[in-house]
Amino acid sequence: MKPIFAKILNDIDSELFAIRTFSKPVFATEFHFHKECQINYVMQTTGKRIIGDSIEPFEEGEITFLGSNLPHVWYNDTSADTEEIMATSVTLFIDPQKLIEAMRYFSNTTELEQFLTTAKRGILFQKSDQEAIKKKLLRLIDFTGIKQTIAFLELIDSMVNAQEYQLISSAGFSNHYSLKDNSKIDKVFRHMFDNYNREIPLEEIAQLANMTKHAFCRYFKSRTQKSFIEFLNEIRVSNAAQMMTQEQKLIGNIAYECGFGSLSNFNKVFKSIKGLTPSEYKKQLNK
Repeated sequence: MKPIFAKILNDIDSELFAIRTFSKPVFATEFHFHKECQINYVMQTTGKRIIGDSIEPFEEGEITFLGSNLPHVWYNDTSADTEEIMATSVTLFIDPQKLIEAMRYFSNTTELEQFLTTAKRGILFQKSDQEAIKKKLLRLIDFTGIKQTIAFLELIDSMVNAQEYQLISSAGFSNHYSLKDNSKIDKVFRHMFDNYNREIPLEEIAQLANMTKHAFCRYFKSRTQKSFIEFLNEIRVSNAAQMMTQEQKLIGNIAYECGFGSLSNFNKVFKSIKGLTPSEYKKQLNK
């Protein structure tokens, strides 16, 4: 999937931050990136998200902080009734440069700048810090003026000083997407998420992108830093791991339901991505 460049705060020169609430049947954005940092709190819905080169499930209550120009998208689970509200989130956008410039009037910004640099890989806050960050984020909706500014600074302080968090994308990830990229790669990602449980021939996915097989492979690798099959296998393993946490099924059945042609291949691919065999992973879950 190729992310598109999105303008968030560009139209308001004096705006340091802006908070948005979203409540619709599905998250409607395409794979995209923008210069603004982004705090995202998922209030309702589950699904899969892509952040940088990471493909993982997300759950209600998740809070992430994404640094500048980090490609991302959330695909939420849907029901047959498309009119039903399924996806609810609160998102805060921050202009990082304006934040640093403003804070230099009050204190040394070295720690803040280091945090913003780290966030270019994406940060997933753990439960020990989630509640405090959530409360301060939601206060921004209720306040205006100076009270809102104070709440905003308290939120920044909580994130910078969070004790437990997980970096989302890999250390080697860098954004190779250009402003000329369009929604073509978004179609590719959606097709992979919808059809990971069966074989997806390279010819099929290349035709979807309106490319030759060779051109598509080169294009996909240059953008995602992974081959098509590596990316597809990560989607399959992510779904398999999620099924292990939610359903009492035999590992062999899970392997075939997630698109693997043989149990031996599933074991090999799963271990290469998770560091454990499926059996070892399931034992860890049971513990």
